[in-house]
This record gives sequence, structure tokens and C-alpha cells, in this order.
Amino acid sequence: MGSKFKRDKINHCAWCGKKTHMEEMQLPDTPILEFMEEKINKHGRDRVWGEDGDWSTQRLDSDFEAELLVYDTMLSSVSPKTVCIQCLKEDEELWNKYYEKDSDDFNIVFDDLV
Repeated sequence: MGSKFKRDKINHCAWCGKKTHMEEMQLPDTPILEFMEEKINKHGRDRVWGEDGDWSTQRLDSDFEAELLVYDTMLSSVSPKTVCIQCLKEDEELWNKYYEKDSDDFNIVFDDLV
């Protein structure tokens, strides 16, 4: 008979619904969504996010502002979930496309390892 390994358990991806053998990880409620990132680029990424992202000085359409609020909340809300490897790869590609250039703020350097 033998014991069941965790990798034998079939789960479903929280982002796309496909079957996967991946285990739960701490991940955002949504992957990076390219259509939202394009809307952000169109409006001006620096005017929406970051130090100069003061929405009170922007002429944001109320629907776009609501979309931004929901998107930001979903990206920053992290919980345990199962996500397939394809979704993780696509999310990483979009991260590199839209945020990697700004990631210097997020690098952690351990002096003992340098």
C-alpha cells in the first residue's frame, strides 16, 4: 500500500483553477494583471504609485480609482493558497516587466554573505 506523499495530492490553482500538485504558499489574492498594469501605465505609473502618487491631485475617473483600490488591496492581501507553476511563472514575468526596475527598494542584503 505505502503512504501517500503530499506531491500525490491534487489541488486546484487559486488563480486559474487548473489542477496542480503544488502545495500552499503565502501569495497575494490576485496575480499581477496585465490589463490593470496597462491602465496604470496609460495614466502614468509615477502619478498612481510611489512618492508622487497623490490621488487627491489627480483627475482620476471614479471607476478607475475604484479599480485601483481593489487591485491594490488584492495585490497586498497575502494568504495561504495553492497556485500552479504556470501562474507563478507568468506572475514573475509580469513582475519583471512592470516592477523589477523599481525593486531596488525591496532588496535585502546580508553583509555576511557579500
